[in-house]
Amino acid sequence: MELQNNVINAENLNEDNTLSLVQDKLKPGETMILDVGYNYFHQADKLYEMLVNEGYYVRKTFVNGRNQLLVAQKDDKHQMY
Repeated sequence: MELQNNVINAENLNEDNTLSLVQDKLKPGETMILDVGYNYFHQADKLYEMLVNEGYYVRKTFVNGRNQLLVAQKDDKHQMY
């Protein structure tokens, strides 16, 4: 899956695929947006918990009727506000 404008359609991704994708594509200082969509099966909540437990900054947002997660790496130089 190619990362374009740091937005990824995460509706059809499971937890393992999402974690692998975030680890591979997200660089320090970047923010990735996981577009979860309508959250029928509470994917946003599951992905949020998993990414927080893996040490990422994660913020839930709701844009244009779609659930999104903003994800950034935790490190000493970069922070998500």
